[in-house]
Amino acid sequence: MGLKDLRVVFDNPWSTYYPGQTMTGTIVVVLDSTKKIRGISVKIKGEANTCWTNDKQEMDERGQYRDESQTVTAHEEYFETKYYLVGSASGGEIEIQSGEHKFPFACSLPDSLPSSFESDFGHVRYTVKATLDRPWKFDQDVKSPFTVISPLDLNTEPRAVEPVQAEMSKTFWCLCCATPALTVNFSLPVRGYVPGQSMPVKINVENRSSVVVNTVKLVLVKVVTFRATTPHSDSRTEEIVVTEVSKGPVEGGGSADYEQHLDIPPLPPSNLANCGIIDLEYNLKVEACVEGWYHRNLSDKTLIFVGTVPLAAYHTPSAPPAADVAAADAPTKPPAAGFVVPSANKALPPLPESQLYPNLPPPSFEESVYGARNLRERGESEYVYGLANRFAPKYPVYNFAPAQ
Repeated sequence: MGLKDLRVVFDNPWSTYYPGQTMTGTIVVVLDSTKKIRGISVKIKGEANTCWTNDKQEMDERGQYRDESQTVTAHEEYFETKYYLVGSASGGEIEIQSGEHKFPFACSLPDSLPSSFESDFGHVRYTVKATLDRPWKFDQDVKSPFTVISPLDLNTEPRAVEPVQAEMSKTFWCLCCATPALTVNFSLPVRGYVPGQSMPVKINVENRSSVVVNTVKLVLVKVVTFRATTPHSDSRTEEIVVTEVSKGPVEGGGSADYEQHLDIPPLPPSNLANCGIIDLEYNLKVEACVEGWYHRNLSDKTLIFVGTVPLAAYHTPSAPPAADVAAADAPTKPPAAGFVVPSANKALPPLPESQLYPNLPPPSFEESVYGARNLRERGESEYVYGLANRFAPKYPVYNFAPAQ
């Protein structure tokens, strides 16, 4: 048989990195007999791709319509590094004895990379692919993804700290007469949150109309815009519900005043900075769903920021007191496995999160809630090791300690 196992092992247990860090790991080769190869190479790359198919009707030369479909795509390459761990492409054969063999690799990631992102119509993806270069035979490959997180410190986004206060109002027509107004007010203390926090949304409903409000829905929406360049320019926007809660009813002539919380799951940070073919933002949508098919619902939305470092001036009620944030000299425990937030000064080594924000607990890193994707590229053999494993990026999630 020869090859029993071929895999990529990252030194970072989360296989998650920031731009500018050095990513390291090991290619593990397990043989049950001596094997002749030309060498073992490793290719590390980062890229973005978009792809979708448009269906339309075209008129032929006889004036008849026929269904046509066209696939549009776009591609961005951020970096690619390839080198041989042992042997070379131009060298002779070498023998590797039976048993387990480990070949370390390393790659310095560029400073300006977009965050990992996976969706149905596009992705930003980072992979390591190792190849056993075999003369006169098919090569044997293993492919493994890793996550890159481009930090979004909400303290550096001026709009993240803004409070939200909005009002929406609507009248209904019944028997040719307008009813008194249905008014819904909603508010948030800030626009910026991190996974692990909750958005506390305050709702006030004044229903002076005679129409029943069945529910008031609060929906966190991920808005993704994909761009294509080949064979022509095109774009499409998708709105994906991240999470929602609802409450009701509010009878005609009634009112309600309450607060509901939307928990932020593992998500990529807003904007996908440094990616030119995928845009990402988040909205909070508030919708009053009214009774009767002939009445339109009342709805509004507002921009929300999802970051990787929470606002120092705002914490959810269960978070540590913000007043302690100034205690920069207090002894702190460094983040597990040395995971860090890069310093603004690129000449200095990255500073631990606990030094930048002394009361900030280190995050865990959890897979995206939107399902894993297949890693196979167009034209890639289905026999590549690792392709059977579907991939979902990991994002930082904070678990604030209860207030003392």
